[in-house]
Amino acid sequence: MLSKAKNDLLTQTGPGTPCGKFLRSYWQPIATSQEMPIGGDPLPIRIMSEDLVLFRDDKDHLGLIGRACPHRATDLSYGRVEDGGLRCLYHGWLFDRHGNCLDQPAEPQDKKFCHKVRHKAYPVQEKGGAIWAYMGEGEPPLIPDFEFLTGPEPNRITFRVLQTCNWLQGLESSTDPAHTTYLHRRPPGIASVRSGNDIAALRGNDPPSISIEQTSFGTRIFALHNSPAGKKYLRVNNYVYPNGATPSTSTGESGYQGRWYVPVDDYNHYRYEFFYRHSEPLNKERLIQNHHENVADDHRHVRRPENRYMQDREQMKSGASFGGMGIYFPAQDAFAIETQGAIQDRTQEYLGSTDIVIIAVRQALLKAIQKVEDGEEAPWLQREPNKNAFADFICTSGYIEDHEDGPSFCRRVLSDKSRKTSPAQ
Repeated sequence: MLSKAKNDLLTQTGPGTPCGKFLRSYWQPIATSQEMPIGGDPLPIRIMSEDLVLFRDDKDHLGLIGRACPHRATDLSYGRVEDGGLRCLYHGWLFDRHGNCLDQPAEPQDKKFCHKVRHKAYPVQEKGGAIWAYMGEGEPPLIPDFEFLTGPEPNRITFRVLQTCNWLQGLESSTDPAHTTYLHRRPPGIASVRSGNDIAALRGNDPPSISIEQTSFGTRIFALHNSPAGKKYLRVNNYVYPNGATPSTSTGESGYQGRWYVPVDDYNHYRYEFFYRHSEPLNKERLIQNHHENVADDHRHVRRPENRYMQDREQMKSGASFGGMGIYFPAQDAFAIETQGAIQDRTQEYLGSTDIVIIAVRQALLKAIQKVEDGEEAPWLQREPNKNAFADFICTSGYIEDHEDGPSFCRRVLSDKSRKTSPAQ
């Protein structure tokens, strides 16, 4: 369990908070690219308790500025895109994507004070099917070149969904390998829409043996299963600074997912999902259809607290669904984390031996937050485009040799990778 002070430290992300400062040291996804097409409408954004508006100016440049006009606080997301910026409908003040006030038409020509007005503005860029914002201090770092952000466009797709609880609950769910053999059990022979594989047939339903190791990018997570085939089945997942996770999928080495858990405020967050396969194009039509069937227009899951996640106990009895909540994993995750409360009270929990990952990720976060509070640079910030920041990164799943475990498997893979990338002697 955590003390109240540490729980508050990890869950409060508004302006001026230590965790908020830590998260703002990195680029954060704020929308999908589909939501901000060329010529699209301004989009209201709330992130880490700040109300902003994302827009494209009349030259299609992206901008992110404060939503409340600094004149009289009218909502700028209703404004007109024209003359190099976004114009407030109330008195016509015009702001460019850098927060400069370009025009004040209601002011006398010789009394305008545009040069005195500086509106809140943050750098934004598009990458990997998402639009990212940097809300920190100083020179922005680079967005890491994960394969799910830089791979061929036919091989990747991005979604976001709103979850009504604190961001840390979402992150902890994605880094927790113990829950998958219970919460996500499928009826025998039912394949995953996302991977096309029968997960139970690959790794079984028995709980895995879990171990971890700390890395440059966060925490490497090993989940070792004794599969029905009589072989060892290993999943290598990761917690990635600051609020990311890379779960492996049953597609093994052909690809993996990226997930980012971005606070809206301390009581809601967006789960960004980056699907990727490097071996072949995704079946995007199938993925989009699956998403639309399970996520409503308000970005929330169709199964939600207001309808008790549409739980059907007859499905539980018949075996059609372990929890009676269908077979869509993200909605099952949402049930697990949203019913913990808006902010889980971690002073009341009893952690077991399988919670080794939860403890390690919290420790990594607390250490990183303290590092930033001490005036040091946040961990794993990318500054050099040509530096291989992924030298020790592995995310995969599959059968391993009988004599291997998670750490020995990764040592072998990293050794092979090092030999392949080393210059010839």
